[in-house]
Amino acid sequence: MNVKVPFEYEFTVTDDLLDGYNHVNNARYLDLYERARWEILEKSGLGRETVHEKRIGPVIIEVTVRFSLELLPGERIKIFTTSRRKNELVLLFEQKMVTSGGKTASKALFTTALFDLETRKMVRPDEIWIKAMGLE
Repeated sequence: MNVKVPFEYEFTVTDDLLDGYNHVNNARYLDLYERARWEILEKSGLGRETVHEKRIGPVIIEVTVRFSLELLPGERIKIFTTSRRKNELVLLFEQKMVTSGGKTASKALFTTALFDLETRKMVRPDEIWIKAMGLE
């Protein structure tokens, strides 16, 4: 059985992520999760430049987020991302934020697909995208 190693993205909670309660605002979690997914693509050569050039890129169809623990200023956080296929067009990204103490602060499931910017339709990922998204 093949077990995939999750992709890791690290960041420190900065003041610009905070809300009036002095913890990370719920909407910023989505931004942080997105940063981690784009980092995966950038490292595989399919970043924003390539998306604009090729006119194909990932889109979110649905997201479910569970918040378990607040994130406070200065905390060092890791986002772990794993991926799998739902079907020929739809991909799933499971992500979780973990504190430096090993506690899970949040989990999210992103249902995604590749989107053709010319035809405005979902398209089947080719081998390059499959490899870049960790689906091989």
